[in-house]
Amino acid sequence: MTKRVTLADLADQTGLNISTVSRALSRPDRVSNETRRLVEKVASQFGYETNVAARNLSRGTTDTILVLASSFSGQAISPIFTGILLGVCEEAKALGLNVMLRQYLAQPISASDVIRYLQAGVADSVLLVATEQWLPPADRGPDQEMLPIVSIFNDLTTAGLTSVMTQEGDGYVAIVDHLVERGHRHFAFVSGPAGSGHEHTRYNAVKNRLSTLGLGKKLIRLEGGPFDMASGTKAAQAFLALKKRPTAVICCSDGLALGFMHTILGSGLRVPEDVAIAGYDGMDYTAFTSPALTTVIQPTLEIGRVAVQVLADIHNGRITTPRLVALAPTFVVRQST
Repeated sequence: MTKRVTLADLADQTGLNISTVSRALSRPDRVSNETRRLVEKVASQFGYETNVAARNLSRGTTDTILVLASSFSGQAISPIFTGILLGVCEEAKALGLNVMLRQYLAQPISASDVIRYLQAGVADSVLLVATEQWLPPADRGPDQEMLPIVSIFNDLTTAGLTSVMTQEGDGYVAIVDHLVERGHRHFAFVSGPAGSGHEHTRYNAVKNRLSTLGLGKKLIRLEGGPFDMASGTKAAQAFLALKKRPTAVICCSDGLALGFMHTILGSGLRVPEDVAIAGYDGMDYTAFTSPALTTVIQPTLEIGRVAVQVLADIHNGRITTPRLVALAPTFVVRQST
């Protein structure tokens, strides 16, 4: 049987990111003419037909994608999800599909619960946003068709789900390298929620990069909590109580960084003269803080768009085994470092 061509195949052939290929096919007005022509040429050569994705994904009974968005500890849906959901809605509209949003609090989410939505005709496909844990169906063998379910923001490939997310480690490597170039040699990491996969990945990225640079013993960990400003304030209070304070602080999110910076400035310390502070996520407000926050911007719109494209690839048989689609973040240096 001839192997079906996927977005990843087109990305390999063109030398472009998957997100750029997706945008060239679904939003050609948002890329250069040169990029559009290249993608269209390669897609034609390899037999990738974008209308096939739309046709196959809309063969279900509802033409609806159900987005199940997780919350942290009963809090409202994180602002970082807004861009992802917008990308999902834009791509779904381009394919003539509807989007239904539902929030859930329970972790882990059971496959049987999600499959029940599909069997009941609520939706034809499901996007799981920020699902930390997934309990696979016990009665499905490896030779059965993939479920039309994609994980956004968390890597659940080992649990059998194709996943779309950011290359988080790359962003933190960029932060560490930048701070080291600025002369910093003593670091603190403000942690996120205990047990969070993102917190684990981000801390390890910082720790491993510093170890590679011979600075592994120059890192301390400050307990934060949920990705919010209140937790950042708590971490800053612990920082101020230290006898020997690090000169650079790397936070697990922008919310943590903003709360941390507010408390530090209120204590009379200067940013970045006394302590440099960096966040992660790329929330819009970080450009308007004083000082403006150095951060890593997640490609949330592209994550949402690519996730819908991946669902289409699952429906039409282009993707038959779980795979990870990781998009590159953007590091932005501002006044806080």
